[in-house]
Amino acid sequence: MPLKSNMKFIQKIKDIPREQKYRYLIIMTSCLLFFAPFALIPAALGNDDLCGKMCMRRFFLYFPEMSLEDFNTAISVAWIGVLLLTGIFVATFFYGRLWCSYICPVGGFPELVSRSLNDRWKIEYRSLPQVPIRYGYFSVYVLLMPTLGISACTLCNFITVPRVFEAFSAGITDNIRGFLFIFSSIGLVNLALLFLLGFFASKGRAYCQFLCPIGAMDGLVNRLGANFRFTRRIRVERDRCTGCNICARNCMTGAIKMVDRVAVVDQLSCMSCHECVDVCDWHAIDWLALPPDNQPKRKKKGIDFHPLPEWQAIHFKKPQARGLKAINWQRVILGLIIGLSILFVTITQVQAKQRQVDLDGCFSCHALQGLEFIDDEGVLRNASIDQQHYLSSLHGSVPCTDCHRKIESFPHKVENGEVDCAASCHLEEPSEGEAYTHKEATEVFEKSIHGTGWSKGFTGGNRLQEAEQEQNPSCRLCHQNSLYIDAEVMPAFKEVFSHTETTCGNCHQGKVWLNRFGGHIMRRFLSGRQSKEDENKMCNKCHADRERMKKVEIEDSETKEEHAASNRFILASDSYAMTLHGRLLANGDEDGVSCNDCHATKKDKHAIQGSKDVTASTHEDNLSETCSASGCHAFSSKAINSVFVNSDMHDIDYIPVYERTVFSQMFNLDSPWKRFLAFVVPVIAVLIVGSLLWSLFAKKKKSVVFSLFGGDHFQQHMIGRKPKAKVKRSNVSNKKNKQKKPSAEKK
Repeated sequence: MPLKSNMKFIQKIKDIPREQKYRYLIIMTSCLLFFAPFALIPAALGNDDLCGKMCMRRFFLYFPEMSLEDFNTAISVAWIGVLLLTGIFVATFFYGRLWCSYICPVGGFPELVSRSLNDRWKIEYRSLPQVPIRYGYFSVYVLLMPTLGISACTLCNFITVPRVFEAFSAGITDNIRGFLFIFSSIGLVNLALLFLLGFFASKGRAYCQFLCPIGAMDGLVNRLGANFRFTRRIRVERDRCTGCNICARNCMTGAIKMVDRVAVVDQLSCMSCHECVDVCDWHAIDWLALPPDNQPKRKKKGIDFHPLPEWQAIHFKKPQARGLKAINWQRVILGLIIGLSILFVTITQVQAKQRQVDLDGCFSCHALQGLEFIDDEGVLRNASIDQQHYLSSLHGSVPCTDCHRKIESFPHKVENGEVDCAASCHLEEPSEGEAYTHKEATEVFEKSIHGTGWSKGFTGGNRLQEAEQEQNPSCRLCHQNSLYIDAEVMPAFKEVFSHTETTCGNCHQGKVWLNRFGGHIMRRFLSGRQSKEDENKMCNKCHADRERMKKVEIEDSETKEEHAASNRFILASDSYAMTLHGRLLANGDEDGVSCNDCHATKKDKHAIQGSKDVTASTHEDNLSETCSASGCHAFSSKAINSVFVNSDMHDIDYIPVYERTVFSQMFNLDSPWKRFLAFVVPVIAVLIVGSLLWSLFAKKKKSVVFSLFGGDHFQQHMIGRKPKAKVKRSNVSNKKNKQKKPSAEKK
């Protein structure tokens, strides 16, 4: 049986037209270039997949009352995608939809899988009214989904298909992002759509036909270009067409329909894949541009004149019926969609200096190596300090006794070594004559959601106690005394502060000031000294630690009772990482949104509050202002965008189901994604089992095999003939009628 199946598969490959073999080879090459484990093209453009800067599907989304500045912001985020989409449109105008049919790996991969499966157990979508469905959904995608707060990323094959490749190549690339997405509720829904509209769709292009916004816009460009003689399009020479309908049966998008036994091409759906050209034995259909019309206005007597073939890319058929039947309802519906879209848009528009040396002489001892001892708690401690590391750190210019103020003699007492971050500080700013202090920041921190965390009483011996017993972060946990200026940003620092000894030195004389004040205070104001990704790493010290988050007790704002944190809180870091905000930053794009951008908008970053607090930037009453901050979504202040503003940025459906901390949450139907899965998973299972059984046990038929699901409708509406089953039934009924007539005559 396996040998026989292999022979069938090999024969199936041999039967593919030569031009189509080349097309499939290009698609497979494109998958290698765009998808993991290689992803050569995205990597060359500074991305790791088709999201972020390469996204071609988001920048044109419309939010009510969005301004031109908002649109420019969206373009700047995905500027590579804008260039790619522009290139696709230009190529389509002159040569047809070659991107969709020959290059696009997102649509090509499902097609390749689908064509390797038998046709009997597939769903026949090609005979559905494509234009109303496609542009109806496109209008919803562009206009309503943003307004309703539905992310365009939740139903995107440009995420799903690359993640499938990432999942299967995880062992090679050590990237498990594909698994994380695929096994989330949203990822499973997208995978189900990939099966229903790809693998088990006839010819594998149903997603391209109905749900792809790039395909919808590309179809309009294709239809426009088909009006010109100099552009190459799939054209039909009606006088040569024999009505064999083989082109309509093989068209992968259902763009060819038999009208009066003549093939007619719908340029809104045609992908210029040339398959119809390859299978037409009468050269009645071809991909070509028309020469100029050189037919003479007058003809001389006795000269034979042979007119050029009348190739047509677009066929207009005048309705012969009267009344409502004479109306082209597809055009009416499409016109209504375009009109309503225009109306909707119209209505809603109205490296640093040398650091100060050790002034207190502490390094006389602490610079020695091997100062290890076991304290009263049984903890092995090391009192050695790397002098070079300390001097190049944030506090490198600060004398030790400015923080450890009670230490006056040796040996030190533990309690004398305590540090209070709120105490008045060490350096005096010359022009003000005031001591620098963290007191204000500490007071703000104590009033925040993290306020019970330590801000004083720090010693070297209580780190373990702090880590194990404290729920909230402390000053020490977030602000470690690490190297303040990293090697990669040192050139920028030198450039920005190259004037320290010249311009500043005119007034602020002396190396002490330059080294201490310039080296400590001024670098705090270095623009971009901490990237958004660095900010997120600070937050993730706690929030990415699930075991720590499970121990968190949250106080109810009304009852004042404490309760365990929910899954949404425990997995907040993971769900954020799956959003576009997180993915942009993960790709090194500063147009992404960090935790502080939302949770500390226009505020001291120490003032983060819980979302139930009315002063919090994430409180429902303040979200519109938060989303419009930093020039992100300026349109969010409009009341009509309230649903968008309240979009859940920590949706638990982004988290893989096997990572839910409460097992029962894997199976309940608490979201529309899960309810959709409960409906389609049995359908997919039936298709898989049926296709497998058909491939193993069904006898091969010489005639064309049509799908069980929609095959009859396709035969009636696309190729203009009755299905064989109906023909047989009508023949049987005719025979019965003939047999009844003689018996009636005898009576």
